[in-house]
Parts: sequence; structure tokens; C-alpha cells
Amino acid sequence: MSEPLTRYIYGIHAISNIINSDKDRIKKIYFKKDISSKNLHLLYQKALDSSLFIEETSIDQLILLSQTTKHQGVVCELQDKNLSVFDLENFINLNKSPFILILDQIKDPGNLGACIRTANAVGCDLVIKRKSNSAPISPAVHKASCGGTSGLYIYESNDLNGIVKKLKLNNIRVLGTDHKARSDYHEIAKLKYEGICVIMGAEDVGISRSLKNSCDDLFSIPIVGSVECLNISVACGIILYEVAKFR
Repeated sequence: MSEPLTRYIYGIHAISNIINSDKDRIKKIYFKKDISSKNLHLLYQKALDSSLFIEETSIDQLILLSQTTKHQGVVCELQDKNLSVFDLENFINLNKSPFILILDQIKDPGNLGACIRTANAVGCDLVIKRKSNSAPISPAVHKASCGGTSGLYIYESNDLNGIVKKLKLNNIRVLGTDHKARSDYHEIAKLKYEGICVIMGAEDVGISRSLKNSCDDLFSIPIVGSVECLNISVACGIILYEVAKFR
């Protein structure tokens, strides 16, 4: 079994959520020296009350760990077990009616984090993302997810077509979105399924043609106004909650 991967998240709200939901993943929290912010001081006290390992460090070190100057004076080091030891075969065998989200070619970390946040909120069991040509699970993604990466399996792979084939062989229905699809998302109510997988792609290119051809159903989200399309995180929320209504 491989060792858990080390990941960093930053920001007061994101780290507070991790302490609330999954503090066992936390290895250490780094705070800037000489805290002056009230909210940061409250987080520091919360970490102490939770018996977490704390280190005070320099602003330069926080920037190095978080890869940004927007760290808000705090960075959290995690052991990310979700990415290191997840077994897809075992997951399918143990979950006969899973709710899965596949994200194809989502390059913006903010959008990726927002989609993961929504997946967590709606009750998805698993998020699968393309490994290449996609944003990595970075500190920025963790922050945008606002704790959504906690309590949710996240699996990275470049063989999304192989995964979809495997899901379908296990009676998991696969649906995707496409602006040219004849059925709009309200038709999801007519589907019969136990396990389901939703595939979402970036707003500029959508899901790849091969994945689109593998879907059991394709749905569009009607656009009434003058914009061409919705942000991927908004579209993801609409589809996932529509699916959740009938689970």
C-alpha cells in the first residue's frame, strides 16, 4: 500500500471546515507569527482546542507551502488518503447504487474546487477527474472546495473511457451534458436507475467526443438569455441536484 500523499490547503474558512469535518487528516497547521486578525486568532484557538500540531512561521514559508500570497496567514498540511489508496474495483463492489461525478478537462482550480464542493454537498460518493489536461488537486482547489475534499473519495485517471465502460458493466447509468442534446435536464426525472454517474466537462470544450458517445443519456441546460453557456460549477450544481431529487 502506498504512503498517503501530503497536500496543503490555505485560508481561514477552508481550514476551519477541515477541523470540523475531518481533523484526523491534519498533520500540522502553520500560522504566521504575530497574529493580528481576529478571525485568524479564533482559528488558532480552535486548533489548540482540537489538540492539533501548530507551528508559527514566516510569511515567506506560508507562500512557499501554499503557492500563493492569498493564504490569509494560515496553511494546513494534510495526509490525503483519498488520492493515494483508493481502489475503484473495491468501491464498485461495495457500493451497488453509487452517485458518481466525472470531471473531464476542468483546468481552472476555482471551478474544480467549486464542483467538488457541490458534489460533497449533494451527497456524491466519488469524484473522478482526468489527471492530465486538468487542474491538479492543489491548495487552490482545496480552498475553493471549502472543505469539500473531506469525506469524499477523489480518484484521478487518464482512462476515463475505460472507467465508464467498467461502470456500465456494473449497471451504473452514465449521463452527460451537451448543449446540442435534444433532451433538457428536466427529463432526468424519467430515468430508471440505481447507481448513476454524471459526466461534466469544461464550458469551452465540454466532455470529449469519446466520453459523449459512451453516455447512456445526454441532456442540455436551456439558455434563455444572451449568454452562450453557464459556468461549469453552476451547471454542475444544476445537474447534480436534479439527479439527487430522484435518488
